[in-house]
Amino acid sequence: MAGENFPVIILENPKYSGNIGMVCRLIANFSLSPLRIIGKAHDLSFEMEWMAYNSKQELDSISYYSSLVEARSDLDIVIGTGMIHGGNRSEFILLSKIPEMVKIKKFGIVFGREDRGLSRNSILYCDYMVDFHLPGYQKSMNLSHAIAFVLSSFHTYKENNPTPVDSFPERNKTHFYEYSKSIFKILGMEEFHNNDYLPVRRLKSILEKINLSSGDIDFFYKIFNRIEFLNSKKSQSEK
Repeated sequence: MAGENFPVIILENPKYSGNIGMVCRLIANFSLSPLRIIGKAHDLSFEMEWMAYNSKQELDSISYYSSLVEARSDLDIVIGTGMIHGGNRSEFILLSKIPEMVKIKKFGIVFGREDRGLSRNSILYCDYMVDFHLPGYQKSMNLSHAIAFVLSSFHTYKENNPTPVDSFPERNKTHFYEYSKSIFKILGMEEFHNNDYLPVRRLKSILEKINLSSGDIDFFYKIFNRIEFLNSKKSQSEK
């Protein structure tokens, strides 16, 4: 799925149309869900299109909302960004902890206006807040740079924690290898090296070295089925 383990990006009243274009380019870079903007729709400008660069589809897919409440209606978790702690803000969490926390959630990260950050009202509707804890003396980031920084952390996490392959279920192995016996018989290999179990054992020893997915097994079944079908047609033609 587009945007798997990646956030929906939400912008609150962005000031500069060029930033909207750059964010759309990032959405195309990372294959994310369409951009959501809280506030009035921005007219398509040369700067927006130029900054989007080959991301016209993302520009056309932007959704506009009147409030964060509306923008987050289908999301399980929304995380706000900011550097000011305390007050009525939700718990601050580390950016590095977010991918693990939202593994099976549909979530969004909301970024405030370039010149004043998230509004107090939107902060109230964030489940968590995140501060990037940058090491330099300049703590604020350009909007598109901040989003790129966030997305790169999710990409790094995904690269280091690949989704496990759908392994060959144990309960299906008995049927699969029993079925292979009949296929070896059709192929005249049922007594390979004078041992009627050796072909199946050899097949099993080869396949067990590989982390097979259910799709891989389906492919073998299609081969087996095809061999049976062709053998059946041959038998009928010989009658």
